[in-house]
Amino acid sequence: MQNESIRSANRTKYLFKDALLRLLETESFAYISVRDIVETAEFTRTTFYNHYIDKFDLLDDVTQDFLDRFADALQTSFQKYYPTNKMLMTKTDIIIFDFIYHNKNKYNLLLNKQKDFLPNYSRKLSEAVLDRLIDIWSSEVDMTDPSFKAYTKIFRYVLMGTIGGWMAEDFSTDPETTTQEFVDYYNFKFDKINKHS
Repeated sequence: MQNESIRSANRTKYLFKDALLRLLETESFAYISVRDIVETAEFTRTTFYNHYIDKFDLLDDVTQDFLDRFADALQTSFQKYYPTNKMLMTKTDIIIFDFIYHNKNKYNLLLNKQKDFLPNYSRKLSEAVLDRLIDIWSSEVDMTDPSFKAYTKIFRYVLMGTIGGWMAEDFSTDPETTTQEFVDYYNFKFDKINKHS
């Protein structure tokens, strides 16, 4: 019974988040009201306030949800490619570019179209990448702390730069090509480092 209640609450919240994202495609967050959100989601104001304090609380939920899902895709992609693992990267492990491509509208909305209300979202996303990589790699690496942090920071810059450039080019290549390019770059650098070790 309790599981059913949790599922129902999660579904309701999902529909509110979806409604807000649909509204953000054509409207600035400043001009979206709770009334607009509940009408789009086909719920009542009472139902909305059972789940959220206000529209900013809902926006926080939308942005956190994207951050969490992005971090999960990151972990799936790179958990075994920690700095001291002497393993070439394989394209089949890397799902982060598929995730970005299939969520490109959300990514664009949150990073570009709503900058007035999410001025630090790009930085938060970048910090989430760094935190998750440190979290998933720290138990595996045999490096000094400063070296590990420096490597992880540079890896984050390369990844976020690749995603940012891909987005700036309006996703002109498909996710498979972008993934292959990233893997080729990583393996080229990895091979050079190992030859000099």
